Amino acid sequence: MMRVFLFALSILCVTHFTAAQDYCSMDRFDTYLWAESDIEVFTNLEYGQAVNNSGNNEHLFLDLYHPPVAEDPLTYKPCVFFVHGGGLVGGDKDSEGAKDLGYLYARMGYVFVSIDYRVGWNNGDADDGCGGDSTDLRRATYRAVQDTRAAYRWIKAYGPLYGVDTNNIIVEGNSAGSMLLLYALYADQEDYDPMFYDELGSIDSAVNELTNFGFDPIGCITEAAGIEDTTLLLIKDVPHLFFHGTCDSIVPFFHGPTFFCFQPFPYPTMNGSWPIVQMFKRNDRNYHFYIAEGAGHDAVIPDSIIVYSAPFIKEILCNASTTKEFYRVLGKFKCAVANEGELVITDVYPNPVVNTIYLEVTSTRQREITIDVYNNLGQSVLSGELPFTPPIGEYTIDLSHLTRGIYYMRLSQRQEEYVLKFVKY
Repeated sequence: MMRVFLFALSILCVTHFTAAQDYCSMDRFDTYLWAESDIEVFTNLEYGQAVNNSGNNEHLFLDLYHPPVAEDPLTYKPCVFFVHGGGLVGGDKDSEGAKDLGYLYARMGYVFVSIDYRVGWNNGDADDGCGGDSTDLRRATYRAVQDTRAAYRWIKAYGPLYGVDTNNIIVEGNSAGSMLLLYALYADQEDYDPMFYDELGSIDSAVNELTNFGFDPIGCITEAAGIEDTTLLLIKDVPHLFFHGTCDSIVPFFHGPTFFCFQPFPYPTMNGSWPIVQMFKRNDRNYHFYIAEGAGHDAVIPDSIIVYSAPFIKEILCNASTTKEFYRVLGKFKCAVANEGELVITDVYPNPVVNTIYLEVTSTRQREITIDVYNNLGQSVLSGELPFTPPIGEYTIDLSHLTRGIYYMRLSQRQEEYVLKFVKY
């Protein structure tokens, strides 16, 4: 049976408006205030229904985790809205990770919401999930985005009855859930194939009858995020926290087909957290980026997520968003570093060079890189230091003062060094 808060009846006739709160000065949201046993969980709140992949009408539910009403002096609280992963074929709101996050966030004073959405698509008969119907994959994505936006609308409409400050919602997703959030947050109806609208209806009016609420979170947290078109993320300026393992074999850290399916034909190309962050960087967007060197698809556990998400959200609540990067070596394989080496030049152009040369360097050490250039006689013609933060550094070196000839560039970082030959025109 659906449970409701004791205070719900007293506010049923109140409009869903919550006054601005000074959350920044409160001693909560980044520290634990209650034990797990104190948290109240409200399960299977229905936010809508829709036809699923099997052609059956499916009732869609969400769970809500809340600090103890009797002990919490704050009536309305910021909300963390969570979307699970599972490759659009599995996963649910009751997963262990979702439950762990729910209790952790609620103990810090948030309301935590975990949703279910429609899963299922024709992913073929192969054990690796490759060889499926990529059009059906996009169709499944569209259905799940409809559900994600519908659940968000439900929280905007009815969240105040459960103590949610609907002006302060942070969305968080894992794997496929991260992708769904990126689409729900940034993509408009015209960004999807029109045939999905004809088949399944609008992204804003399906699943439930709530249509007057937009998808407007104040922040976004993604674990193993990927999206086909990164330019969609330029539509809005929303602070992001990205978690991603460099050895992720499901959602690429850099670029690659979805699920790394190359055979029998490539799945849609996915851009992982690295290129997304580079786009944020080029456009002066605020972000935090947790790079888990050597980690796979499940790069971080809920306890670790909270360590980084709590200060990230508190910054947003304080209107003081910053940009930070965290590089942690969590495995013996260094997949963001070519050849598993400590210092490697992964890209250099043009060669021959006229005036400037571009370098891309990888390393696992947070230490300046020394650059030395020698002519064919072994004489030093350029030297200096390049600032470096793992795992990748990009540099443009001015060589316009050099005369024509053959040169050697040496990059060194502690005992590691890398030498390349180039021609100056």
